[in-house]
Amino acid sequence: APSAPGAAAAPVAQNEAKAKEEAKAAGVADRTPPPSTADAAASPSSSFDRDAVLSELRALRVSELRSRLSELGIRWATMIDKDDLVRALADAMEAGANFSSSGALRPGEVADITDEELSLELGGGATTPLLLDVYATWCGPCQMMAPQLKEAARELGGSVRVAKIDSDKYQDWASKLNVGGLPTVIVFNGEGNELQRVEGALMKQGLVELARSHIY
Repeated sequence: APSAPGAAAAPVAQNEAKAKEEAKAAGVADRTPPPSTADAAASPSSSFDRDAVLSELRALRVSELRSRLSELGIRWATMIDKDDLVRALADAMEAGANFSSSGALRPGEVADITDEELSLELGGGATTPLLLDVYATWCGPCQMMAPQLKEAARELGGSVRVAKIDSDKYQDWASKLNVGGLPTVIVFNGEGNELQRVEGALMKQGLVELARSHIY
């Protein structure tokens, strides 16, 4: 699909000093997205071993279980028995494993992923689209969009995987994806094929609409 217009995007530069100067420019490169990145991706992670996870969690202290549940936003105040905590945490971990091939993504959250994790997410076999933000820390429009992406992820919940990757840390991926302006938001299907991209910052509603147009 051709690139859709977003807010002004910062052009990608070869070094940070030059990039900071060029980030003020509004020009966006008109790039033709690659047809697929699935060929370069690794295989999805193995299936969730619930028995092994339960055994591991039962070895933890109650305080540790509560802390991990809190990190996942799960209320544990009504869970009286330790086994209730264990099962609640195992359920959340299993849902996350089924949601994300790399294990790095969680429903309703934005994950800042590595190159290896992106390869796994694009490896095929996923049941949900992936909304990927290619960004840089020096990029003003990227910083503006970051909280909007978080809000969009909360609204999308488990229907879409939401992630972002640093184009400076992982320049090979930025090149492979033919990124010409930052931020670049790309939607992939469950097999790792690119469906659509937008160069430039989007607000929450624009991100949600972009992602939902590719839910299957």
